[in-house]
Amino acid sequence: MRNVTHTDMTVVSAVIGLIFIVMFFLQIPARPQAWLYPVVRKATMAKIDYETRGLAERETAHFVIKYSPADAESIDMVAEAAEQSYTPVTKALGYETREKTIIVMYHDKAELRKAFGWSGDQSAMGVYWGGVIQLLSPNAWMKKGDSTEEFIHSGPMVHEFTHLVFDHMTNGNYPRWFTEGLAQYVEYRVNNYEWVTAENRFDRKLYTMQELDDSFDDLPNQALAYRQSLAAIRYISEVHGEGKLQQVISLLREGKGIDKAISQSLGMDYASFDQAWRAWGIQNMKNYER
Repeated sequence: MRNVTHTDMTVVSAVIGLIFIVMFFLQIPARPQAWLYPVVRKATMAKIDYETRGLAERETAHFVIKYSPADAESIDMVAEAAEQSYTPVTKALGYETREKTIIVMYHDKAELRKAFGWSGDQSAMGVYWGGVIQLLSPNAWMKKGDSTEEFIHSGPMVHEFTHLVFDHMTNGNYPRWFTEGLAQYVEYRVNNYEWVTAENRFDRKLYTMQELDDSFDDLPNQALAYRQSLAAIRYISEVHGEGKLQQVISLLREGKGIDKAISQSLGMDYASFDQAWRAWGIQNMKNYER
């Protein structure tokens, strides 16, 4: 049995203290998200860091990667992919994180599902949550002989690091569809990668903006919801210009709602935006469907 040290108790006390602070201020009627959200994120990061304290660590210029000995042979690949994601993502978003990013690598799907309390059929190559990137080991999904370049191109690092940087920029002020669309868009620009399956082609009935806003994670066709979110972001950038996308992001950073950020940046109301990006998507999202 591992002995509890003074350092362990200090970390636990700090996490408990942050949780009590969060619980106290959540009782205040005013909207405190702009400054409270980073406190919650910091508490979550401390909790995950403490719970994974027994893992080995590999530190790079911008990341701390935690892993089990069974994945030691993959750590160089993950470290290189992480560092190669840093500059393209921070340049695309115009923002650099102040602290090194924690990455926790899980050996197999069962460990990752257990960490998130997922059911047996849920899975992912990577997840961003609470200031920490959590990855499925490349050993669990890559083919034998696949190169580091293949992991960089089709792996989750650019996508998940975009989530993290954007979350830090906006303090959580965004709808799910926007952060998923943005993460795919940066991935599309950096790696020329787009997730296309038989289930997310644009030759079917598409979800409305209201459905994406209200129920993104509960929509039955998640592949379609994700690809539609990419279409919405690409529409803003390719039709109205990259500067307009950056303006939407800036307004979200200021605390504006997504509808106000869209209307103020693009000069159209939210309903018109809904119609416009879906029409654009039907015409332009078929490049990868051949």
